[in-house]
Amino acid sequence: MEKPTVRFNSAIQFDYQPIKNLIISGTGAYNYTNAKDKRFRATLPVKIEETINVLGPSRLEEEWKSTEYKSFQATANYFTTINNAHNLDVLVGYSWEDESQRSMNASRDNFPSNTLPHLTAGSPDNQLNGSGGYDWVIQSFFGRLQYNYKERYLVEATMRYDGSSRFPVDQRYAFFPSAALGWRLSEEKFIKENENLEFINNLKLKASIGLLGNNNIGNYAYQSVYNLGDKYNYPIGSNMAQGARLKKYADPNLKWETTRTVDGGFEGIFWDGLLSASATYFYRYTYDVLYKPSASVSSIFGLELSEVNTGELSNRGREFEIGHQNKIGEFQYGINANSSIIKNKIHSLGLGDVEQANGMVGNGSDLFVGYPMNMYYGYKTDGVFLDQADIDAWFAHTDQSAMGSTYENTKPGDIRYLDIDGDGFVDPTHDRVYLGSRIPKYTFGISMNGAYKGFDLNIFLQGVAGVKGFLNNYAGFALFSEGNIQR
Repeated sequence: MEKPTVRFNSAIQFDYQPIKNLIISGTGAYNYTNAKDKRFRATLPVKIEETINVLGPSRLEEEWKSTEYKSFQATANYFTTINNAHNLDVLVGYSWEDESQRSMNASRDNFPSNTLPHLTAGSPDNQLNGSGGYDWVIQSFFGRLQYNYKERYLVEATMRYDGSSRFPVDQRYAFFPSAALGWRLSEEKFIKENENLEFINNLKLKASIGLLGNNNIGNYAYQSVYNLGDKYNYPIGSNMAQGARLKKYADPNLKWETTRTVDGGFEGIFWDGLLSASATYFYRYTYDVLYKPSASVSSIFGLELSEVNTGELSNRGREFEIGHQNKIGEFQYGINANSSIIKNKIHSLGLGDVEQANGMVGNGSDLFVGYPMNMYYGYKTDGVFLDQADIDAWFAHTDQSAMGSTYENTKPGDIRYLDIDGDGFVDPTHDRVYLGSRIPKYTFGISMNGAYKGFDLNIFLQGVAGVKGFLNNYAGFALFSEGNIQR
């Protein structure tokens, strides 16, 4: 096996200051990768008693892949202070990214010798070859305005105008603005000049709202894609012509997926760092979700569906942080704890809103309206069968043969599945339910650090709760892979 790979990565940056307080910057990058993969499976003579058997046939597979990535970003940043009170910072910029890949592969088998691992030496009877590639481009125009008055009133506004080759020409660009406000109460006279509030070093209220776009759907979701191959060829006279078959239905009006985020909270430092705290509430609402609503389309349609803008979901939650910093003699230490509570919910799947037989609305497998993303959808159990009498009593009122567990093959230790709808049969249509989500509802952590005369110690602990996991493979089956030792 050979896997030679050549990589070339480069970057260049410049900064220019034509006038005071104005900085013009530019950054460019070019990355190139050329990878080759050669795999040869040789024939192998094996002697069994007095007979020599040859394992084969020999086979050679070769693949070549070339990838180019180019990017460029230019910004102009101007900042100034007026009358020692008004601080202004303005930035405008442009960015561009471009990636292109080309690949080729070929294979042959039945080589006359293991010493000739070259394609031309193999038999042409079963030779295969193919090629492929992709291109994508993203460009953005953006700007940011920051203003504060004596570090007391803070305002920030950003604007992005993003374009992606992954969308149709008339839907390629979208505008994503955002704004943030901050108020440092600790800079107000009613706090700074109040002796009873001297313990407040910094106290700020903050809020923001903004839009963000997503274009991660692959490269050609809005374009018609065809399958090629011998089974689509057709005869013209005495010759066979290359044929093609439409593979998927593409939405010609595909556009950016958009997430709107609103948040608000406070942050503060008290008693010179003996106490610090912050709290934030956020709500993220995503609409025009890029999703393949395959469950809502009959197989009679005959085509796959590409991504369409359908569906809405949200994430809402709260984040908290509290800390303590202090110094006792030459010993410095700090403790910081954080936690968050997040609730994820699907509001609609759009075209994928299909009412299932059990009353749930969704795609029937892992996405349902009113439930979180990344959910587990399956059967509830009532423990395991303890003995034959337990099996007899259970199967007297419940048939779980749809699970592959019939009365005849069920043994003590096998699982008892609950009949949710009470019809006497356990089946995937009516008796699967929501079992939990892979998205943690609670996350938390604590960090501790200390330093004394050049020695320091840092400890970090973190955890999650309100989350489900699925045990499979080595973790789920005692004799998985014939009982091999887990790595």
